Amino acid sequence: MRQPTRSLSRRFQRPVNRHARGFTLVEVMVGMVISLLLLLAASSLFIAQQRTNATQGDVAEIHENARAISQLMQREARQAGYSDFEFANNTWGGAETIEASNDDGVNRSDSLTLRYFGASGPGADPWAVPGTPSAATPDGTAVDCTGKEVSANVLTTEVFNIVQAPDGTPWLQCVVNGVATPMFPNVESLQLLLGEDTDNNKTIDRYVRPGVADVSKVRALRISFVLRGKSTTNIAPAAAAINHFGPGYASGDIAPAGDAGAIFNLPADGRLRKHYAFYVAVRNRLN
Repeated sequence: MRQPTRSLSRRFQRPVNRHARGFTLVEVMVGMVISLLLLLAASSLFIAQQRTNATQGDVAEIHENARAISQLMQREARQAGYSDFEFANNTWGGAETIEASNDDGVNRSDSLTLRYFGASGPGADPWAVPGTPSAATPDGTAVDCTGKEVSANVLTTEVFNIVQAPDGTPWLQCVVNGVATPMFPNVESLQLLLGEDTDNNKTIDRYVRPGVADVSKVRALRISFVLRGKSTTNIAPAAAAINHFGPGYASGDIAPAGDAGAIFNLPADGRLRKHYAFYVAVRNRLN
């Protein structure tokens, strides 16, 4: 008797593997650990990149502000004592063209006072009515720290000092004839040494702190300042203090008597800080 044949579907049907299983608990946990490690590595890389970008931004801003501060203060210091010889009525009223105070500002910063007259075109009359053709008007060659042109018959008094804003940010400000203008933020410390010509031979004999020099004999300035960055995620600096004028003035990072501001102790706040210093000749005292 003929046996019935199986259908093709049954003949080629794969047997069911009744022993197939998913991942074990150990395998799942190992996979989770690996995923967490990868996530941690990616997060660390992201945070490090953020800090690098913040530091690079701070460095760029600090360098740019330092350049601008140096140029501004050098320009204004060179104008100190200037007076148009055609304006015989220009007098200083008994005031010195350069003055400085010691350790009286934020973080024991010094302050610098400069006085000068502006400049006008030929034929200007200081007594003429303003608006008339012969009235003294600025010719653009003398400008104050805010960029305003100064006329030849106008005595300008500028004061550079460090002040603190309500939010705690230190600013370098310039006060022009009693009107204060904030100029640069995050300037933490400003220090001065006055170059004194003690024997009147047009050569600097010594640099001393404000209050020691005879300001009528000051022919040069040494200006030093500290700028800080905005971010607070930088690595702590190796040094704990900034010596404004070096070991020749403050040996062993110990401020000399009477000039405590010459050493600036760095706060541990994670900010990047840079120190800058320059010399400037007071041209109108050298002529």
